[in-house]
Amino acid sequence: MTPNSALNWIFGPQLIGLIYLLIGAIQYYFPPKRINYIYGYRTLSSQKNQETWDEANRYSAVYLIRAGILLIIAGCVTNKIIITADIPVKTKQMLILFLLMASAIGAALTMIIATEKHLKKKFGDK
Repeated sequence: MTPNSALNWIFGPQLIGLIYLLIGAIQYYFPPKRINYIYGYRTLSSQKNQETWDEANRYSAVYLIRAGILLIIAGCVTNKIIITADIPVKTKQMLILFLLMASAIGAALTMIIATEKHLKKKFGDK
C-alpha cells in the first residue's frame, strides 16, 4: 500500500461519517443542559423552551450517530469502487472530493429536516 492509497481510504464520505459519529456521540453523552448559543442543536423551534431543546438535541445526536455509521460504510464501499475503477487519477480525486462535500451537506440538511419534522410532530406549534 502506497502512502497515496492510504490517503484514499481516509478522505471521502467516510471521513465525514467519522466526524458526524464523533459529534453525535459527544452531543449524546454530554448534551447541553440549558438553551445556549454555543453548543447544541440551535434553531428557533429547538429554542422555544427547555423541553423542545432537550428533545431536539437528543434526536439530532442519535441522527448524527446513525448518519455517521451509514456514511462510513457507504464511503468505504464507494472508495473501493472508485479506487479500483479504470479512470484517470484526477477524475478519481474529483469524484472523492465531490462525494466528500455532497455527503457533508446532504447529511447535515437531512438531519435538520428530520429533526424539525420530529419537533413539529411531537410538539406542534407550542
